[in-house]
Amino acid sequence: MPETFTVYGTYDLSFRYEKDGLDLSIEPEDGKYLYRRTLNGQKKTRTILSSGGRLIINPVEPLNLPKEICRNLLVEFEPLSIEPGAEQTVYLTFPVEIGVFVAGRGNLELLDIFSWNSQKYTLYGSSEKGVIARWWPSTTHSSPPDLDPLKEGLLSLEISNTTREWVKVSKVVLDSFGMKIYYGDLVSVQAWMRVLSTMVAETGFYDRSAREGQKKAVELFAVRGLAGVERQRFLMDRGL
Repeated sequence: MPETFTVYGTYDLSFRYEKDGLDLSIEPEDGKYLYRRTLNGQKKTRTILSSGGRLIINPVEPLNLPKEICRNLLVEFEPLSIEPGAEQTVYLTFPVEIGVFVAGRGNLELLDIFSWNSQKYTLYGSSEKGVIARWWPSTTHSSPPDLDPLKEGLLSLEISNTTREWVKVSKVVLDSFGMKIYYGDLVSVQAWMRVLSTMVAETGFYDRSAREGQKKAVELFAVRGLAGVERQRFLMDRGL
């Protein structure tokens, strides 16, 4: 596969990217640094006082826009019927949000988050006991599809049916605090789903890349000092 140039990477504090409708730059100005970003008519500026550092741009957990309202991602797809005892991997997609960080003196500061995707949210479960989740529709693929790494990521989902019954699955809900994103010419996460009954399953993420050479993205929740609340799994007990 040919190498794809994206905005992802680590740069000096003098950098500009203009492509795909995105105009992003950071430049020295009067003893400080000025960050500017324009995408789809939306602008962001930040002034940075630093003696030097690095700019880091990579995909982040896709639950920050237009503002943080939940920590769960719900990916919905055409129903799959899974035979008793079966273990299968299917390939889905997830929305990409991009984080911009400045690194200095060993610490990271979040400057900006943006995305080419619109955001939709839904309720998983009842209005009394349900949870809010970022909603994303996906086609189910039997092999990894070609994706634009600025807009969509590859979600490899291992599904194991531990029951003695056929089970129908049409969604997966994931706790983004455990999300391990890798990037390069492909943005990817790998997840698992253990079906416990026709209505209940556990889900979680693996910490591994889909391809050799991918880099691990900065974990946004760790930067925000929330690493202590990380959890490894989500219990889907309101339907599959």
